[in-house]
Amino acid sequence: MADTYFSLVIWTDNTNMDYFKDCLESIDGQDYREFELYILDNNPSSTIELTIKEFFPDIVDKVHYRRLKKKSGGAYAYNIGAHFAEGQYMVYIGQHDRLSTNTLSSLNEKIAQLNDVPSILYTDNDELIGQDRMNPHFKPDFNKELFLQTNYIGEFVCISKELYQRLGEFNEKAKVAYVYEYLLRACYKKENIEHVHSLIYHKRSINRAFTKEERAEANYYCKEHMALAISYIRKWGLLCLGRVDASLKKWHIQYDETEFRRFSGDYMFLKDDDVKLYTRNNVKRMYAYLRQPDVAVVGARFIDRGFTIDNVGYIFDKDGAWYPAFHGQRIFRDSYEGLGNMPRDVAMVDCGCCLIDAKVYRILHGFDTKLSGQDAMLDFCMRARERGYRTVVVPRVIARRKNKDVITSTEAHDYLMEKHGEKIALGDTFYNRNLPMGMENYILPGTEES
Repeated sequence: MADTYFSLVIWTDNTNMDYFKDCLESIDGQDYREFELYILDNNPSSTIELTIKEFFPDIVDKVHYRRLKKKSGGAYAYNIGAHFAEGQYMVYIGQHDRLSTNTLSSLNEKIAQLNDVPSILYTDNDELIGQDRMNPHFKPDFNKELFLQTNYIGEFVCISKELYQRLGEFNEKAKVAYVYEYLLRACYKKENIEHVHSLIYHKRSINRAFTKEERAEANYYCKEHMALAISYIRKWGLLCLGRVDASLKKWHIQYDETEFRRFSGDYMFLKDDDVKLYTRNNVKRMYAYLRQPDVAVVGARFIDRGFTIDNVGYIFDKDGAWYPAFHGQRIFRDSYEGLGNMPRDVAMVDCGCCLIDAKVYRILHGFDTKLSGQDAMLDFCMRARERGYRTVVVPRVIARRKNKDVITSTEAHDYLMEKHGEKIALGDTFYNRNLPMGMENYILPGTEES
């Protein structure tokens, strides 16, 4: 395995020294030692510099301290760090956060698997409340539609120096959303964004209600992120509006529905006879998402009796068995990470009600006639994805099916595995492998309802 040389970059401002020392301790404890450390300091005193000398007396040649002369924000500091960084990959770390002892070795292992493709890496994380680790966030592989609604990736990223030189600097006009904007830029320029499925980053957090000032900061955080998401969507010529969610953790993008034409030939609306829709303007809502040039299929959320969810899209395991996402969970309860109520990319939607781009349908020559039902839909969605198209589920569109009998023959399953076995064996990239697979999915182990 080739050894990657990392440049760790930390911007310090209004620093809590106890938490900062905790961060330095976790860096000093790395089992992988091929790294240098850059500290970009915006604090008024010299406490940070003195602390660094105490922590790293033996590797002082690999630890670099720079006092920033002006307070121009995190993006400016990150760009300074990138300018001086000598590593092949730059790792941006929050000043109060912690790394696991195997963080850098895990990143190095992932980079070795990429066959020299310059990439941006992110990881799963949990939260540090004092010294306790809580609230694990098991994330999907890059999910564009979800990312446009919330920064589920966070601020801890590892960026190839080669890719940074190609993409350009962090946007210094962004006060808090500079990492988010950088990831959006990489996404829209089709750069490689990779996910490490491991809880190797620990984000400092609080376990209490926001103060008035913290609430205002969280509101600004959402508004700036939302404005950047809207600006990138509009580069496609699509109109949209947004509003901040009451949780102050996400925002809602509302695509323009006025372009919808009922008898247009650019889409196909599929609905089984036994499916009933419970919301208004359903096709309009789905069409608004379908207008994105890289979306091929848009589906609905299906509900069941007793105010429970039947599915919000589907997931599949490495054997090709597919399962309804969020099945059996209460519709009035928040789902894991709020994903059950958020538009997002999925491997497959329910074939009982969906909208398909007519152009993509023609390119793929329609459904495979050797398959039926969800098998045919999974095959179609996988072939669309191979061509660079996405499948999106829209939970605001609610449907219900009277007849739930689904029959899959052994012959059909074998044929599906023959066509897509290699990709299916890699697993569903929109579902985190650390969560349980099966009918009870998107439930954090140990938190199941009694």
